Amino acid sequence: MELLHKALHFEKAIQNKWHVIVYQQDEFLDEGGIIERQTLKTVVIGGNHYIKESCQFIVRS
Repeated sequence: MELLHKALHFEKAIQNKWHVIVYQQDEFLDEGGIIERQTLKTVVIGGNHYIKESCQFIVRS
């Protein structure tokens, strides 16, 4: 499993259409999906906005 934490990592996940799982405070938050887009502070997956600073994003293997 790969943890995404830099803008470059998120961009690579978007380009490769990797499935990403979302955790918050080390607890499962959402099964996630493919990242639609990112901003400086958020990641959008399935229309849901997740705050980068508050969540962990892990590539599903």
